[in-house]
Amino acid sequence: MADLVQQFRQWLIKKRFFRVAWFAKDPQLSPEPDEALSQLPSELADKLIELANQLPVNPREEAVVLQSLKDAIARWKDLPRETPNSIVILSDPISSAARILTSGLYQIEADKNQLLPIKLLDWVQRPADPSVIKQQVQEQLGIAKSDTFEEDNCEQTLMVIPNLCWCFLRSAEGLDGLDYLQDLLPRNHSRFWILGSSIVGWEYLKCTLQFHAYCGDIITLPALSGEDLQSWLSPIVEQFNICFSDAALHKRLQNSDSSANLDMAIDRPIEALSEMSQEVSATVQSSVRAVKDRLIPEASDDSENSSKLDYFNRLATISDGVSVVALQLFVKSLRYQEMSVDESSGHSTSSLADHDGSEENCVSSESVEKSDVKTSSNKQQYRLVATIPKRPPLPELSQSDLYLLYSLLLHSDLTISELAESLGDTPQIINHQVQILRNVGVIEQQGQVIKTNPMHYPELYRELARNNFIIEVPRGSSR
Repeated sequence: MADLVQQFRQWLIKKRFFRVAWFAKDPQLSPEPDEALSQLPSELADKLIELANQLPVNPREEAVVLQSLKDAIARWKDLPRETPNSIVILSDPISSAARILTSGLYQIEADKNQLLPIKLLDWVQRPADPSVIKQQVQEQLGIAKSDTFEEDNCEQTLMVIPNLCWCFLRSAEGLDGLDYLQDLLPRNHSRFWILGSSIVGWEYLKCTLQFHAYCGDIITLPALSGEDLQSWLSPIVEQFNICFSDAALHKRLQNSDSSANLDMAIDRPIEALSEMSQEVSATVQSSVRAVKDRLIPEASDDSENSSKLDYFNRLATISDGVSVVALQLFVKSLRYQEMSVDESSGHSTSSLADHDGSEENCVSSESVEKSDVKTSSNKQQYRLVATIPKRPPLPELSQSDLYLLYSLLLHSDLTISELAESLGDTPQIINHQVQILRNVGVIEQQGQVIKTNPMHYPELYRELARNNFIIEVPRGSSR
């Protein structure tokens, strides 16, 4: 089992990178000029993205999946006829359900008591023709057309479908595959079904097919806390020695040009007010901490740790605890500072006006596998500082836009032709609308595949709920 799951995990990353990577961005969506990815030398920017994409599944998410699978499988093995023979793991549609689920499956291999044969539907996209989904499921999972309802003598087997959203398309014939699966689930208790799905797709299947009535445990991945995110992102923080000082976290409010910058944004009042409110909130927190440091001097040693904790707590809040959203907002918040180190004195100074005087976070390029860049008698060093993490404002969207975006979240990702079939329109018309939404950064595209920009997901999810497209699902729930 381990070999099959491990091969699938590696194949996912290598062959379907855009669909499953943590940080695979649309080439058209360039970072803002002041972001670290814009200013870092190309070698360092590539290293930052590489480290981001090498992050494993968040340990808390993996632990929830692993424990849920172990418990459900153990109950079924003991009493296969009396116990539900399936479990559903729900994640956000902008997360890779396949990556998260297979990570948990891979860990099960270590428990020899749980070792069972496995049949894996190793898709990372739905078939181009939805009418053949049923046939392809039969063939890949090795299910005979004459399959009987009860086969007591069959070997117990795990049947794994990492992403149900790739097994249907909301269209005239697009649900045939799920009708077949719905009939297949209770048919043979020697099979245990492990199903992954997005929360949006799952709610649709509940409403249209009552699919949940045929399933056992339904587990929703939890919202991650600030501590969860801090631990998960620590490889990047440590590799680049990222600074989390109070001065860096609210540098704009200390900048005399901040009012002028707001005046320049008068044509974007909602965005300007949103940005100011976020910065004021962060500044109040750091000001309270500064007063505490003065009153209790011994507490000042923990000031950077407090700044870091505040940062990650805020990151957890604005990302709704969704790992891929948090990662992309984290990278977006980083700023690059070049430091000039005098070889005679060893004193480092920042080339930027917002340097807070901290030198211990000045990192030479060798620490990320890059040679020193020399200018006259000085060595060029740099540091990365974390500024207030902020979500980009959601652009104004029409009902037609929301309907298209709902369809994207419903299916996790789609090609232009699939989206056109789902919406009942021509590919040319849909492509025009897609490019408009792509230009404002709400969706991402590589080749023909399109998906929602994770950084807009939290606000878009709420906007769709306000407009009655979806029902909000509590995180960490189970049934």
